Amino acid sequence: MKSYDLEHLVRRRSALRAVVGAGLLVAGTVRAQTPSLVELPERGYRFLPGGAVFAGGAVALPGFEIVHAVLRPWLPLEDGYGFIESHLSAIGRPMQALCGMELRLPRQLTLDEFQRFNAPYVERLIRWGLLVEGRNPVSRTNVVPAFEPPEAPAVHGFSYTVPSASKGGTFVMAGMTENSPSGIVAAGDVSPEGMRTKVAHVIRVVTQRVASLGVAVADASHVEFYSAHPVDGLVTGLLAPAMGDGTHRGLRWHYGRPPVVDLEVELEVRNVLREIVLDGR
Repeated sequence: MKSYDLEHLVRRRSALRAVVGAGLLVAGTVRAQTPSLVELPERGYRFLPGGAVFAGGAVALPGFEIVHAVLRPWLPLEDGYGFIESHLSAIGRPMQALCGMELRLPRQLTLDEFQRFNAPYVERLIRWGLLVEGRNPVSRTNVVPAFEPPEAPAVHGFSYTVPSASKGGTFVMAGMTENSPSGIVAAGDVSPEGMRTKVAHVIRVVTQRVASLGVAVADASHVEFYSAHPVDGLVTGLLAPAMGDGTHRGLRWHYGRPPVVDLEVELEVRNVLREIVLDGR
């Protein structure tokens, strides 16, 4: 191996260890000092830096819009990555247009397992040339379906920018859980009161996160709620009032759990003008 290649490999692996090592916790916390949005005119969006494994969210710039694509059926990760590459190439968009990923996992993972899972994912984004000065601009949501989960990690959907007459403002974000700087909110409590406490927390952090993007939950075209527990009272008593006009387009309940053990709820919102279903077969 050439000395240049070896030096490059060492630098790349060191950067990858730093990225993944800093990305152990699932999205769900809001930092005391929210970082500024990073504008990427060539990609058509600005993004909110978040964890090393995923960004906090992205908002389309004027002249662009974010498109949300869902795969049917889900594709195993490697096949899903290839599908995304082919789709963006076919519509004349660079890989750098990618701003959101949604994954489905077979089971919940421990923090150590989640770290090991994230390493090759981040390596893929590095190979695609997506990181910006070491910061990950791609939002991500991870869910463990409670009914018929995939046999292996799979791609559920992805989001990307396209040129548009839109004035901008379409957005995506990473899913938020009941994780907090002081630990899991109402840890181990799945009673009706415990679930209310958890859901109230994710509503609060999602509202703050969306505000950090310069938009509002009322602008959302999609409200996505993830839980494997009964939602009676949580939707009418908490989610619908908090989301306001965002629920006029409906609220989707996904029967599943966040990716890390002991977490029970996840919430994300997005605003898109187009959602497409792609045949992955």
